[in-house]
Amino acid sequence: MGLSLSSGCRRSSSDAPAFAARASRVRVGAVELNTVQLGGADGRVRIVLHGGPGLDHSYLRLGLDGLASSSARLVYVDLRGHGRSDAPPDAAGYTLSAAAGDVAALIARISDRAPVDVIAHDFGAAVALELAATHPARVRKLVLIAPVRDGQQIRGMGQRSREVLGEEGSRALAALSTPQGTLRDPRQLSTLFRTLGPLWWARTPPQATLDELARGVRYRPQADEHFLVELLSWDGRRVARDVRAETLVISGSEDRTFTPAESRALADTLAHGRFVEIAAAGHLPFVERREQCERAVTEFLR
Repeated sequence: MGLSLSSGCRRSSSDAPAFAARASRVRVGAVELNTVQLGGADGRVRIVLHGGPGLDHSYLRLGLDGLASSSARLVYVDLRGHGRSDAPPDAAGYTLSAAAGDVAALIARISDRAPVDVIAHDFGAAVALELAATHPARVRKLVLIAPVRDGQQIRGMGQRSREVLGEEGSRALAALSTPQGTLRDPRQLSTLFRTLGPLWWARTPPQATLDELARGVRYRPQADEHFLVELLSWDGRRVARDVRAETLVISGSEDRTFTPAESRALADTLAHGRFVEIAAAGHLPFVERREQCERAVTEFLR
């Protein structure tokens, strides 16, 4: 992968500088958000939102740290109820609009109220779309990687899993899950990444890479369960009609979780949407084809 991990620094390619990660907690209303920042302290801010729900920012660093530079400050965010951020006081607080409001308040705190670029993966794309639709002054450009598009995708995931993984793979996936659809044992996260197989990957990475992805992730089943309730009826294409920011939608050609056709349909709904398909990549193109993904993002944000 060309990545080394040492003393809190990550290097995503041999010719890219390594930046020390700066962790901090930022209060936004009733919750404190955990953030990890890399790159120049005065550079253009790039907010990064993780997928899941239930995961945190940690798995993204393997493929996205290279987007930090002396002129670009990368800010990873654990959304409310995720990772090391505070949970809302009750289930009613697990909403996309509340999560988007948190990020809007965070942007106001760390960017001197200037608009920022937002990079989001999977479930994080739903938060990013809500943010851009309801707080347009906070967002300059959006990058949505393998984005969730609507509740229909979520409701059909069981059937899609059976079709892609087969009966044996589906049984293995079910054995890792609770009846609510959450991960039964957080220690099995790298096993989950492997079991997802062709649903997630064009070619399943070596176990060492899967372990690296899972390392540091603090899985939160409550966030997984409660946010899924809203996602089941969420319609990203409706939200996208109110987004005016330039948006790049990226899909791996072999992504069977949220397919390229589904991602392209979301891009087509956006007023200023563009679509890029990364060949020979699945649901995490920034891992399988890091250089191609990084190039597409960098050129768009430039």
